[in-house]
Amino acid sequence: MKQALIIGASSAIAKALIEELEQQQVEVTSVSRSGLERSPHYLVDYDDEAINEWVKELNGQQFDYIYICNGVLHGQGVAPEKSLSAFNEQQFSEVIRANTLVPMLWLKHTPVLVPRNEPSVVTIFSARVGSISDNRLGGWYSYRASKAALNMLVKTASVEVRRTHKQAKFVLFHPGTTDTPLSKPFQKNVPEHKLFTPTFVAQRLRELTLETQDLPECGYFDWDKSAIQF
Repeated sequence: MKQALIIGASSAIAKALIEELEQQQVEVTSVSRSGLERSPHYLVDYDDEAINEWVKELNGQQFDYIYICNGVLHGQGVAPEKSLSAFNEQQFSEVIRANTLVPMLWLKHTPVLVPRNEPSVVTIFSARVGSISDNRLGGWYSYRASKAALNMLVKTASVEVRRTHKQAKFVLFHPGTTDTPLSKPFQKNVPEHKLFTPTFVAQRLRELTLETQDLPECGYFDWDKSAIQF
């Protein structure tokens, strides 16, 4: 049976993805900072030491699929900047930590979490606004920067990991505007047919990532499986 690891498993999309993968007979291990009524599920703080300890406790367990679903768009004291004057140090630091640093703290363990000589796919949730070439509207400074930095770091990591794990593939995934708490403040101008359910997004992600032979070494994809330019 194929094995999957879902990190940031308490989000709506991650929960839907767990159900979607289990329907495909994939055994899922989930991780988050909060409880989840399923097994196996682990509570892990998102800091370097805690993640290192948890990976050690796996005792060599490996996964065919890894999904890193962490991220933040808004929250207490955090909101996308509409103008340059709204940019501030504290918000930038919080967004960079959630969207860039935390995924990388997990990603650095890829060489021990995926098999060396078998196909694997590591998926990291990114966003279309992280595309430098596609930035025509401006704004959202911290969020854009955090996702653009994430894209570069994942691309760089893929080059290194594939030197020893030649069948490993890496996917940066934009889920689109999904009906979740993350997007609630930004839904009013979204056409109904472009506001997706978590189940729909999970289905699209499953279709994209389970067929490993069709994936590039490191790809950046929209919810409809079309490629996004870095």
